[in-house]
Amino acid sequence: MSDEKVDKTKGSYSEIPKLKSYSRTMRLSVVEGALYTLAFNATQGFVYSTLALYFNFDPVLISVLAVLPASSQLIQYFTPVIYKIIPSRKKAIFWIAFIARSSFVIIPLSLVTGVRNKIIVALPFIVFSILNSLVGSLWTSAMKQIVPEQTRNKYFGMRNTVATFAGLVAWVSYSMILQYLERKTALLLIYLVSSLVFVYTAYLLYLHEIPETSVAEYGLTMPLRTLKNKKFRNFIVFVFIWNFAIQFAGPFFSYFEVSQLKVPYSFLGVLNIINSLLAMFFYTFYGKVAENVGEKNMIRYGITVVLAIPFLYSMMTPNNYKYLLIIDVIIAAMGWSAINLAYFTLLLKLAQEPSEIYISMHSFVAGISSLIASYLGGLTLNAIKDWRFFGLTGYNVMFMLAFVLRIIALISFVRLDFGMEGHRPLKFVEIGQVFLRRSRD
Repeated sequence: MSDEKVDKTKGSYSEIPKLKSYSRTMRLSVVEGALYTLAFNATQGFVYSTLALYFNFDPVLISVLAVLPASSQLIQYFTPVIYKIIPSRKKAIFWIAFIARSSFVIIPLSLVTGVRNKIIVALPFIVFSILNSLVGSLWTSAMKQIVPEQTRNKYFGMRNTVATFAGLVAWVSYSMILQYLERKTALLLIYLVSSLVFVYTAYLLYLHEIPETSVAEYGLTMPLRTLKNKKFRNFIVFVFIWNFAIQFAGPFFSYFEVSQLKVPYSFLGVLNIINSLLAMFFYTFYGKVAENVGEKNMIRYGITVVLAIPFLYSMMTPNNYKYLLIIDVIIAAMGWSAINLAYFTLLLKLAQEPSEIYISMHSFVAGISSLIASYLGGLTLNAIKDWRFFGLTGYNVMFMLAFVLRIIALISFVRLDFGMEGHRPLKFVEIGQVFLRRSRD
């Protein structure tokens, strides 16, 4: 947490509530996170790719929709203004989440009625991404007050573990349904269940005890004040570079598996089981050791590990995908578990009160970067998708470009200072040694 003092002249901020009133909310948050993941997975990966194929989405639309959850974060810039419309943080979280998540009933309705209009099917993805990003900003600022700093790594490590298990159940179920049922019937069943679960998660958010906001002003320029904080400003620079690197080719990994490699759904299900089981272990393990390593070292370790993912895809063909995908899911579990956990806790450490304006600025930059990257990525793939040479395709070239972008992101991250004085920069081998010692404790 930054030790810079809050400027009291910019609004009177309420005292941060204590933990004792929020133990029930923390338990509800674990359940909500698990069910949300179960439903959200229907909008990702091979399930989303199958829906895109069924409704004949073009590469640009696939890219834009797949990256919407990230690019729509720019809407979070306007989070403080929400309080002009809905003064209560609790009510704002519930109603925005309810509208966003219930919009997915449009997809099973389209499948039942036989309306194969890709714009109509794309609508819930757009509504969900925009409104749910606002929920994410409000929820994150609330959790900063609910979960004490000294237990955040362990709590969110545990929460992510439970959510990952729910995701495992979802991937197994969805892969089996798609493997053995006719495509339209399978998609109808998956999106009917997921849309109902989404609605129930909004009700769980209604049951949360949410501390009220400490935002005292509602101007659009409020998030810009965060740039006066040098540590946070450096973090924002990394956020832009990192989101561009991961979203440039991000939407096409799963689409490549389904449309080009023709990977069986049963095999994709097995891969997701492996990934989920490993991620559950790593989330729990990293949650225990993160305090010994520090967030910056954890993120650097994670980025270094996931560098291998686009490189593997750049060499992947219908003849070698099986063993490369197995290596990929192991690497993804190791690297992304570290990044997801440490990135979130680093953001909460750097965010001062009122945290909404810091989270809004972070999301705004991440959203702009993701939107630019996805659009350029879609244009790039459209231009090179028909390339064929030495058994490789334009998709393989796309993933090699993504590999180079991630190297650039890693270099920039190492050079930036986020004020994490409590932990010196560790070498990759040293981080591994810390992990090994802690695993023996």
